[in-house]
Order: sequence, then C-alpha cells, then structure tokens
Amino acid sequence: MRTKILWFFFLIALPGVVLAGEAKLLSLSGAVEVRPAREGQWTAATENMEIAEGGGIRTAAGGQAVLLMPNKSKVWLKENSSLEIEQRQTLASRLALVFGKIKVRVPHLMRKEKFEVRTPVAVCAVRGTEFVMGSDESGKMDLQVLFGEVKFKFTIPPAKGPTQFSIPQGQGLTTAEEGKANKPMLLTAKVEREALENWNPGLKAEERQKGLQQKENDRAQIKDFAKATTNAENAVKNFLNVVKESDLEAGRTLTDAHGNLVRVDQRMMRPNGNEIQFFNLVKRPVYNNAGTATGVGRAGFTYNGAQGVTNRLDYMQMTMAFNRDLPARIEEWPSFFNGNEIKPDWASFVMANRTDASEIFFIAQGYKYDAPRDMLVNNPWVLTVDGTTPYLASNPDDRNVIVTGVLKDEAGVSAIEGLNRISNLQVADASAGNGTLKYTNADRSAVTATTVNGASSNVLWAIKTNTAVSYSEPQNRPDNAPLTQYQADMYDVGNAHSSYMWFAKENYVIGNGGQIRSAGDFTNSSSDPFTLLKDNAIQSVMYIKQSNTDSEAGLTTSALAKADISDTDYFAYKGAGTNVDLVFIPDLMVAAVQRMLPAITNLGE
Repeated sequence: MRTKILWFFFLIALPGVVLAGEAKLLSLSGAVEVRPAREGQWTAATENMEIAEGGGIRTAAGGQAVLLMPNKSKVWLKENSSLEIEQRQTLASRLALVFGKIKVRVPHLMRKEKFEVRTPVAVCAVRGTEFVMGSDESGKMDLQVLFGEVKFKFTIPPAKGPTQFSIPQGQGLTTAEEGKANKPMLLTAKVEREALENWNPGLKAEERQKGLQQKENDRAQIKDFAKATTNAENAVKNFLNVVKESDLEAGRTLTDAHGNLVRVDQRMMRPNGNEIQFFNLVKRPVYNNAGTATGVGRAGFTYNGAQGVTNRLDYMQMTMAFNRDLPARIEEWPSFFNGNEIKPDWASFVMANRTDASEIFFIAQGYKYDAPRDMLVNNPWVLTVDGTTPYLASNPDDRNVIVTGVLKDEAGVSAIEGLNRISNLQVADASAGNGTLKYTNADRSAVTATTVNGASSNVLWAIKTNTAVSYSEPQNRPDNAPLTQYQADMYDVGNAHSSYMWFAKENYVIGNGGQIRSAGDFTNSSSDPFTLLKDNAIQSVMYIKQSNTDSEAGLTTSALAKADISDTDYFAYKGAGTNVDLVFIPDLMVAAVQRMLPAITNLGE
C-alpha cells in the first residue's frame, strides 16, 4: 500500500519537471529588431523567431509586434518601444520595459507562479490580468488596468506617499511630479477605449475599433461573475467541515463544453492531523446545459433541469484518513508515505450539486482499508459499523456501492450536515431491504436512531450489478475524433433485486475556451506538457437515471444496456439542474509536485 500511495505522488510529479520554453515573436509590421539572447546582436525580426532569457525586442517609428510567452501570456509593442526578457523560468517571468508602450495579457497563473513587468522606477506583479503600460527614458510611466488587478511597487521610493498599490480593473496610475503623492485614478472613457482596441500589427485605424463592443460585454460579464463568485464563496464557507488555511490552492477561469463561464477553485486541506481533504469547486454565474444541441459535437444523456440557473455551485470532495498523523510540512510527505507502517483507514468521494444549500443532489462512494488485501475497498462492508468482518474477495457481493439521492434540511440534521456525515462515512445500511440508511456515531461504532431520509430527503444505497451490464462508447476512435466518453453502470438498489438505477457519466477533454479536444491536439502539439496541462481540463457530467425494465436480466451487451437507460431521473430534484457537472483542472497536482519535487528526487536517489 505504501508503494501505491507513493506512486501517486510520482505520477503527479511528471508535469513539474518540464523546462520552460522560449518567448516567440507571433507577428510584426514595420521596423522591428530582435536580440535572440543576452549576448546576441540586434537583427531584423521575422515571424516565429524565439527570444531566450536575456534577449530583447525593439520597434522603431511605425513598427509594431506581438510576443507570445511560454505560459500563453501575450505582449503587444507599440512603435518606438524596447522590451527585454529578464527572467523566463517555469514559475517566474519578468519583463523589463526600457521605454515605449506595451499591452500585456496574462492568463490565470499557478498559485506559486509569478509574472512581473519592470520599468526603471517600478515593478508590476500580475495574475490573470490585462493592462497597458508606458514608460519613457526619464522614468515617467503610466499604467491602465483593463482586467484583473496589478500589484504596483516603486523600486525607487517616491519622496511623498505610499510605495505600493493594488490597482483594480478600471483604474490606472500615472507617476506624479516630484514632491507630489501618487494615487490611482479611474480611467477615462477615452483612455480605456484606446487601451481596449486591437493592437495587432498592420491594422488600419478603423479595424482596431472592431471587437470593442465584445470586449465591453466581456468586462460586464466579468463584473457579474465577480458578484456570483462572492456569493458562491460565502456558501462554500458554510459547506466545509472545518475552515482552515489551505495547504495548497489553485484555480482557473475557463469556458465549459456547454459554453458557460466557469470558475474552478481547488483546495487541499487537513481538517484533522491524520486526514487530507481535496476540494474541487465549480462555480457558474449562469448555467445552461447544451444537451444534444447542434454544434456541440456530442449526444450525452438527457438533462431535465432548468436552463439559465444562476449562481450554480457543483462540488467534489475527496477525504482520506490515515492511521497516523501526517507531517506538518508537505515536503516531508514522500518519505512519510514510504514507511511500511503507514496505512489508510478510510476514504470517501462526494460529488454534489449544491446550488441551494437546503436541498443537495449528490453521488458518493466510500472506501475502507481491508488489511488482508492491503487495499481500500468499496463494497457493502463500507455501510456496516466497525467490527463487522470485511467481505472476502470471493464474496459475490464484493462489488462497488454508491450512496446517492437528494438531501434536504430536516428537523435534526440539515442537508449540509447530512452530506458532511456521509463524506465521513457516518452512515450504515438500515437493514430494511430497500436501500435506506441510518446515521452512525462519529466513530462509526453504532447506528443512531436518525435515518438519513428523515421526513423529506430521499437517499439510497445501491450495489453495482454484473460488470457485463454496462454501457460505454466510443470503443475506438481516430486521432481527429473528439475526446468524449459516455458511460453508464447499472446499480441494484439495496441489493434487493427489485429496483435498479443507472449511474451515467459524460466525460470530455476540453480547452480553456470550451472546445472539445481530439487526440491529435496533443500528439501533434509542439507545446510542452506543462503548457498543455494549463490549457486543458476534464469535464464530467453525472446523472442517476431510472431503468426502463427494472431488471438486469438479458442486458448482455452495451447496446441493450443503452436502451435500458431511461431519460427520466431516478430522484425528483428542483430546477437547479438534475445532474452534477464538474470541471477538473490539473493545476493543484502540479502545485503539489512543485512543493514535493525536491523530496521526491532525494527519495529516489
């Protein structure tokens, strides 16, 4: 088991060892020169030229250029501008604006990743930001923030006033005359429009104005999204078992396969000394499900929820408890998990649509450590109180189980508290033969008198049927086919052979723009793996559907299984969306590796 746990850290370590790439000149017009490296000579620029750390680019009168950084940041240079690449590493980029005017668009960065732009008098640090910066050879500069926020710090303290500012979207700063304090100011409409226009080289004046309306709409959408995010964050705080500072955190804003704006936030926390919790929070200001809409490139399962749901929150939580407390420092974990005496006690996975905290649709799986097999198992033993003999591998009921349904606020237990108990495996089979459950004590030593269903909730457990009774497609695909998967497994409610449900999933590999990727996008890509991870995500949409026949007899092929999956949802749920729609990003795993990589390397040696 220790080897399996440690191997997980090696797997997630792979993206962290990739070296940073070089900056590339995307396009140019007029007089543009490049110094490819620190000791190089200035030469006439051409498209796709690479510029290494220490190199530079400059434009003369009438010259313009666009530079692409390895982390997908873009830099536009106006005429009579000079820019140097002072630092270009995987997690740290610093540009120096010697003189002139530039516009910079930086995507959302990893938690530990830094992107800075320096002028002779100040340094600007950014994350997921678009801004315009100008500087002259005397050191006077101006800054306009179009999206996000810029951390502005004077390298030479002014004679009067603060030395650093946080400048939000819609504001700017122009260095004041000597003896006067500097102060951020709101951008005028004229300045903002000039900054927002298209800076691509070679465009006529009227062409630069195209797309401004869309950008203004985007800015309004981001403002609305910020409000929605604030509301969702407040809801999340009430949802966590224990609110603590995260050991690791990451996040990204992107578009899902339905075309919805999505904010994904990830946290790794330790509610107790021997426990790890991983959260994947998916927030959408407006949720629409494309279903079988033309142009989406997918079929999928039937969505029965309302369209245009506001402030939707989907959630995945993984909890794992060990037989010993974990080291306080994450860097010590590789050697900790390498010890023979370290064993996991239990684990749980909870996926939920909790747009409304008082009514939560969820799907959960629990695992307990089986010592004879030296592994975590998921079977009906998980739903018994401690002390019961584990199932043998030869037991015909040694099959996966799920707990699913709709939790509502009850007189004794709220929906949120009920889900917290389920995530801690504080539930057991009620032995009623119908798949119902009772809560257990905190130590899972005995059941309590409180049923999970209460007066209005509808929660059941079910066991996976024969593995042949499943649906999955496609089986084979060409390189240019969309990376999609539709899968459904049949479950027997309460193992009573009288009622059945389908756990159905749609899985998509998507880019940050919501486009569904193909295998060729990866095999034919010249990007390094680190960049690919930041540009892609996985979307998984989950449903619990009824069975058309309510019998597993005769369902011997994938086609027959597909025909048995009803369009009707098994559970009645409010119009917030009868599914769980999650978007997973690998950013937190990469952040974990960057913390643990030196220790993993030493352990290997």
